Amino acid sequence: MYAGILRFLITAAVIPLCAHFQFMDGVTLVNMNNTIVLGVILAVGYTLLRPVVRLLLKVVNFCTLGLLYVVVDGWLIQLAARLVDNSVIIKNFWWALALALLINVGRTLVDMVTGKTK
Repeated sequence: MYAGILRFLITAAVIPLCAHFQFMDGVTLVNMNNTIVLGVILAVGYTLLRPVVRLLLKVVNFCTLGLLYVVVDGWLIQLAARLVDNSVIIKNFWWALALALLINVGRTLVDMVTGKTK
């Protein structure tokens, strides 16, 4: 239970924190309130859409050694950023992939700390 809540919070917090503290050059903060909304929308997307897309791409992912999942996560980040106007500017897809990697590292650390690793 706590692991799911922590994963949700980390997913919601990564983009606002990276944009606010200028951790990545390709991610620019426009409006902090809208960026927080973006983080919540992204966390909901990770909770609802990500498992469905991963299930559909399971066979193809085997051929790409898991890299397709990171591309899907980057796509979800760009989709969420386009849904919320005046939140954050992501310069290109590579920066979205970098954010996806950062989110996945945070989620993996939560799983390791809480003992939910597979």
